[in-house]
Amino acid sequence: MGHERKRIQLTDQMTTKDRIVLCLSELSGTAILVFLGCMGCVTAMSGGSIPHLTVCLTFGLAVMVSVQIFGHISGSHINPVVTVAAVTLGNIPVIQVPIYFAVTPDELMGNKWVTHPDGVYNKTIGVCSPAVSTSISATQGLLVEFIISFILGLVCCGVWDSKNSDKHDSVAIRFGFAIAVLAIAAVPEKEL
Repeated sequence: MGHERKRIQLTDQMTTKDRIVLCLSELSGTAILVFLGCMGCVTAMSGGSIPHLTVCLTFGLAVMVSVQIFGHISGSHINPVVTVAAVTLGNIPVIQVPIYFAVTPDELMGNKWVTHPDGVYNKTIGVCSPAVSTSISATQGLLVEFIISFILGLVCCGVWDSKNSDKHDSVAIRFGFAIAVLAIAAVPEKEL
């Protein structure tokens, strides 16, 4: 009732400067996630112990900070699933997808820039290390990743739904807590 559905768009009217700003915004948002999230895990790398909830909240709050700073410029997608949801809902045109995907490797490789240079972090699953827990199989890990990614996509669709257009005052908080709860559910506590 009164809410128009957006259609998938193929192109846009952006200038080269606009595309550079979009790319830098998304890169900066991803860098904030990686820096804050991984720095929140540094104690575990130095032989200390970090509470599971602290690690999960750190990543969720890092997403919140990124969305608050860069959400109005690029949407601060940080994750390809968010980009796919944005295209599906017609929030961004398909032509912008390569910009978002081009900065995604920063999320995976950025931990090397802020963690111990000798690779100690690789020995601890869950500490800025994209590895499957030793307590589950690779297939189970893939299934968990698929499910939490699907839920993240649903969160995006719910937040961005045109029927929800008058409720955008807390988008950063919504995404931050969504990431935190997905991390709490999916990151194995005993591996931290």
